[in-house]
Amino acid sequence: MATTIQVKDTTLQMLKDLKEKENAKTYDEVISNIVKEKMNVKESMFGTLKGKKFKWNKETDRLKFREY
Repeated sequence: MATTIQVKDTTLQMLKDLKEKENAKTYDEVISNIVKEKMNVKESMFGTLKGKKFKWNKETDRLKFREY
């Protein structure tokens, strides 16, 4: 499922530059790499929760991603 997000022109330019630098195919790939790096997610962790139910709690989990 695709979605649209709004970013400032300067942010878009940074994403374009990073996409070219990393030879990424999509902006999703660039953003995903940034998020994984910031959250210290190891590639080996992907798929470990496959088949398990994961519930997102909007009230508590949203605070983890809050911008200050």
